[in-house]
Amino acid sequence: MYNPPEQQLEQNELEGNIGLVGILKQSKLCLDSLDEDYADGRSELESLQVRLLAGHFRLAVLGQFKRGKSTLLNALLGDKLLPTDILPVTAIPTFIGAAESIDVHVEFETDDDPIKFTPSSDTPLGDFLADYVTEEGNPHNQRQVKRVEIGHPSVLLKQGVVLIDTPGIGSTHKHNTEVAYRILPQCDAALFLVSPDPPITEIELDYLKEIRKRLPQTFFILNKIDFLDEQEKIASLKFLADQLAPLCEGVPLVLAVSARMGLEARLSDDVAGWKDSGMQQVEQNLIDFFAREKQQIFQESLQRRIGDQLNNIIMQIQLSLKALLLSEADLKQRIEQFRQSIPDVEREKQASEDILSGDLKRVIKRLNKEVEKVRSRAKKEIISQLESLVQTVVDTEEMERLVRESLAQRIPVFFAPAMREVTDIIRSEATDLLTLHQQRSNRLIEQVRQIAAELFDIPYHAPSVGRSYTKFEIASWSNDLFISDMDPLGQRLSRKFFTRKYRRKKTVKRLRDESQKLLNQNVEQINWALRRGLDEGFCQFGVELSEQLEKTISATRKAMEVALSQSELQSHKTASQEIKLKQALGKLEKILRQLEQ
Repeated sequence: MYNPPEQQLEQNELEGNIGLVGILKQSKLCLDSLDEDYADGRSELESLQVRLLAGHFRLAVLGQFKRGKSTLLNALLGDKLLPTDILPVTAIPTFIGAAESIDVHVEFETDDDPIKFTPSSDTPLGDFLADYVTEEGNPHNQRQVKRVEIGHPSVLLKQGVVLIDTPGIGSTHKHNTEVAYRILPQCDAALFLVSPDPPITEIELDYLKEIRKRLPQTFFILNKIDFLDEQEKIASLKFLADQLAPLCEGVPLVLAVSARMGLEARLSDDVAGWKDSGMQQVEQNLIDFFAREKQQIFQESLQRRIGDQLNNIIMQIQLSLKALLLSEADLKQRIEQFRQSIPDVEREKQASEDILSGDLKRVIKRLNKEVEKVRSRAKKEIISQLESLVQTVVDTEEMERLVRESLAQRIPVFFAPAMREVTDIIRSEATDLLTLHQQRSNRLIEQVRQIAAELFDIPYHAPSVGRSYTKFEIASWSNDLFISDMDPLGQRLSRKFFTRKYRRKKTVKRLRDESQKLLNQNVEQINWALRRGLDEGFCQFGVELSEQLEKTISATRKAMEVALSQSELQSHKTASQEIKLKQALGKLEKILRQLEQ
C-alpha cells in the first residue's frame, strides 16, 4: 500500500510572516496620515495583506499544451480528479486546496451566484468539471468563469499548499496562452513540465523567461519517459539541461517521470510502480521544499509585489515634496515645462484613439465578411434541403409540416457551431488588436511619469502595468419558426376557392420567403450580438485606458500645483504639509529598506 512520506512541518510559519505583516501594517499607517490622493496605494497594500494572511502557497504546473500537466497533478493527488484527453483540455485555471472531502466552488465574472458542487454517483466530478474548466465544455470561457476551486483531502495539500492546473501555451487556442501568462502574478512557484514529444520549444523558452522573472522558484520535470528507452532518456535530459542552463545560471535539476504510470501506481497502491515512475522523487522533493523553503519563497514572492507598490507610492510622495520645496518661480517654470509636454502626450493619445477606432472598423469589416460566409453556407446547406422537399412533396399541408420540422432540426445544428466559429474568429482578432493598443497606452502612461521624474530630479521605478481584455456577448439563434399555417386564408379554406396548382405555387413561394427570412434573422442575430459586443468592448476599453492616462496626468499635476497654491500667507500650512510628507516618506523609505534586506 502507498504511504506518503513523513512531513516535518515547521511550527513557526506564522512567525515568518510577521515581518511582511508588520511592513504592510506600518505602510498603511503612513498613508493614513495623508490625503485621499494615496487611497489607491493603500488599497493595493490591503490586497497584498489579504493574500499574505491567507498564507496559502500557490504552486502552479506550467508548460506547453499536452505535456501532461493535469495527469501530473492527478498523480500527486492520487486521484483522477482533473479531466485529461488527447486534445488540449484545460481552459480555466483550477485551484486545488486542502479540504476534508472533495467539493468544487465555481465563481463567475458576472453577477451570477457561485456554484457549489459535491460529487455523487449520479453526477461524477469529471462530468461537472468538464462543463466549466475544459475547452470542449467551455470554449473560450463562454460561461465567463472567473475561477474554479476544488477542495481535496490530499496529504500534500494539508501543508498549506494550493496546486494550480493551468491552460497550456502554444495551442491553437490563443486565449489559453493569454490565460497562462495572466496566471503568473497569482503564483508563488512553478513546476515547469516538458516532454520529449517534441523537445522544449522556443515558445516554451520564452514562457520560461517570463516565469523566471516573476517567480522565485521553478522545478523542472521531463514527463512521458515511458516512451523512451534508457539511452533516449539520457539524451533528452542532457538536451533539456543544455537549453535551460542559460536561463537558470547553471545546470538545473531536471526530474524524469511518467505521470501516467505514477497515477496508475497511486490508484493501485503499487509502491514499486510509484518509485519507478519517478513520481516518488518529485513528491519527496516537494515535501522537502515545503518543509524547508516554502515560507521563504512565499515571502519572497510577496516581497516583490510589496516592493513594487512601495516604490510607486514613494515616487508620488517625492514628487509632491519636491514641488513644495521649490521656490515659486522655479516651481512655476517646471510646471510650465510639464504642461508643455502634455500636448505631445495628448496628440499621441488622440492618435492612439484614432487607431483604436480604425481597429474597430477593421474588426467589424471582418465580422461582416464572416457573417456573409455563414449566410451563404446556410443557403447552401438548409435552403437546398427545403427545395428538395417543396419539389417532391405534393400535398401542401404535408409540405408545410415537413419544412417546419426540417428547419426546426437543421437550424440549431447549423447555427450553434457557426456562432462559435464566428465568435472565435472575431474574439481572437479583437484581442490581438486591443493588446497592441494596451501596449501603446502603457507607453504613454510611462512617458508622463518619467517626464515628471526627470523634471523634479527624483528616482523613477517603472510600475508593473497589467493588460486589459475585453469581453464579448455570445450570439444566440432562434428556433421560433412558423405558426401552424402562414397562409392568410388557411390551407383548408383555400382548397374551396383555389386550384391545387395555384395553392401549391403560393405555398411554395411563402415557404421559401419565410424560410429565407428566418435564416436571415438568425444570421443577423449573430451579427448583432457580436457587433454589440465589439462596440461596447472597444468603447469600454478606450474609456478605461483614457481614464488611466488622465489619472496619471492629473495626479502628477496635482502633486506639483498643490505647492503652488500655498501662498506666503499660508506658509504655516505648507510647512505642515511638508512635515507630513517628509515623515511619511522617511518612514516608507525605511520600510522599503527593511523589505529589501
